[in-house]
Amino acid sequence: MRTNPIDRAIAAVAPAWAVKRVQARVQLAAVSALPDPVPTPTPVQASDDSTGGGNAPGIVRRFWNAVARDARSDTLRKLPTQRAQSRELARTSPIAVGAINTNVDRVVGTGLALSCQPALQALGWTPEQAIEWKALVQREFSLWADSTDCDIEQQLNFYQLQALVLRSTLESGDCFTLLPDGARTANQPYALRLQVLEADRVGNPLGQLDTATIAGGVKLAPSGAPVAYHVYNQHPGSFLPAAGSSIFAGQWVERLGSSGRRRMLHHFRKLRPGMPRGLPYLAPIIDCIKQISRYTEAEIMAAVITAYLTVFIETPTGNAAPVFDGQPAVAQQQDVGLGMGSVVGLAPGEKPHFVNPGRPNPNFGPFIDAVIKQMGIALGLPYELLVKQFNASYSASKAALLDAWVYFRSVRYWLSQSFCQPVFETWMAEAVAIGRVPALGFFADPILRWAYTRAAWPGDSMGSINPKDEVAAYVAAIEGRLLTRERAEWELFGSDWNDTYTQKLMEHERLKKDGMQPTPKAGAAAPAKEPAEPDTTEDAA
Repeated sequence: MRTNPIDRAIAAVAPAWAVKRVQARVQLAAVSALPDPVPTPTPVQASDDSTGGGNAPGIVRRFWNAVARDARSDTLRKLPTQRAQSRELARTSPIAVGAINTNVDRVVGTGLALSCQPALQALGWTPEQAIEWKALVQREFSLWADSTDCDIEQQLNFYQLQALVLRSTLESGDCFTLLPDGARTANQPYALRLQVLEADRVGNPLGQLDTATIAGGVKLAPSGAPVAYHVYNQHPGSFLPAAGSSIFAGQWVERLGSSGRRRMLHHFRKLRPGMPRGLPYLAPIIDCIKQISRYTEAEIMAAVITAYLTVFIETPTGNAAPVFDGQPAVAQQQDVGLGMGSVVGLAPGEKPHFVNPGRPNPNFGPFIDAVIKQMGIALGLPYELLVKQFNASYSASKAALLDAWVYFRSVRYWLSQSFCQPVFETWMAEAVAIGRVPALGFFADPILRWAYTRAAWPGDSMGSINPKDEVAAYVAAIEGRLLTRERAEWELFGSDWNDTYTQKLMEHERLKKDGMQPTPKAGAAAPAKEPAEPDTTEDAA
């Protein structure tokens, strides 16, 4: 391509700049000369210019240099930066804060409660025995879980720690829980303690590079299973490092002790085979959220500036008047300003010009809504739930809640299996060992240990838009023997039927005794009469 006079002039003083100009024009000419893509059965070899998947070559992916790497290489390289960005957004971005809070509130809420489900056939128990044992275990577990003594920092109880684990995992990609032993006291007979560690507390010794057996502070067996974690003595981001030591100093903690007891739990959602650490929940949309935050701040600033009325004064000479250019004004000249009902005199030839920046931008709302909808898809949250607005019809709002509940239920199951169940099994082993929970054969037979530790972890209900119809549907399912009362109460109200049964029985007996039972509705079937007691008195002589 021939150079023009401007290119030659630039080349004389800045050759590199001239070369870039020529290259840019060459690329522009090549793009303009490209014909419309025509489908061809001939496979296209993978290259930077191909669109992939056997399609015709195109310019769309010319500068997209995707490389196939393993899970370690794709995730660990950018993980520290993504953690920092995710936590920053979780503190400053309304969208990020709302998405994480919605997850924690809907998945954990007031906490996932223990519901023991012992295997009756394996244990050879009757239902009555199971009910009695279940009540004992849940009472003992509440003694430990309801108290902040279960937290090594003595600040949160077991149910509040669930929320901390989930929030930390969402913000940082993963977190860890140490299971050390503390001191038994008169009020707390259990020694098990929980210590939740942020993701940054686990990393390679002295900040070294990953190896074949160590990745992101996780020591792996030849099979790929984690066997130990390197825990730093303090957070690497701390501004108060220990005197005379590195911020990356720490020690290895085995995942399992010599007796098989869990010593450390790793909480993250594994998305790829061989993935050693987790990705932040906001990772796919970090850049998008940051740009939206900047755009929002710019629009807010523009709206603030618009609130100030700006006037330009045009003078015949083009020079600013002394009152505006900072020069001392003449004695008879007064400051020029705008006021309520004021009259300002201008010099001959001076004209006012008002400035209107045209804010607020009328397209701001629709644009933000469109972007939020795309981010909701990535986060698994419907638009209505993400922005906390249900302005559509009942059917649309109900569909949004049901779709979100599918996602929340999967996260709830993950949390129960990653945190709640392992902690319960560790606690149960201690309870049996110190004799507070009877469990014959617990340490001798693995099948019996499994039978004793089977449990469900229900939480708060999904909520209801039309409670009357939904309660009627549950009643019909119970009467049709399709649903248990225990599960129905959990899903409707988030309470345990076994815990409320005694109270409901007492209320029923009191109402019956005082003749205050509810009056049957018109047209309802009359309640069955109790059989009359036979008259055993003898006939009078």
